[in-house]
Amino acid sequence: MTKFQKIVSVAVIAATIITPLATLAQVSGITALPSAPITSLGAAQNSLANIVNWIITIFWIITVLFLIWAAVLYLTAGGDEEKVGQAKKRVVGAIIAAAIALLSTGLQAIVIRLLTGSTS
Repeated sequence: MTKFQKIVSVAVIAATIITPLATLAQVSGITALPSAPITSLGAAQNSLANIVNWIITIFWIITVLFLIWAAVLYLTAGGDEEKVGQAKKRVVGAIIAAAIALLSTGLQAIVIRLLTGSTS
């Protein structure tokens, strides 16, 4: 691999990592935790929702990183069965991380409905 190909590869990987993270940061609705003490149930609920949103965002970032890692391993495997197996394990890890993130999103809504007693 020439020096130019290495530079282009690093640039493409960096762009692949940065683009989803920037998009996720804009649409996730994460806000800073309040600096004042929590004195009401609504404030506790908002703080808990923010913490859960942070955790979900971290899981999605891990999912994207695992997929990129798996793609790099697969592309550089060159037919080596051991490296292809490692890439498959990374894909399985990414699928598990995505499933946990999706389940935690649904679980968050269920817990909020149980705590607040709302049916809508």
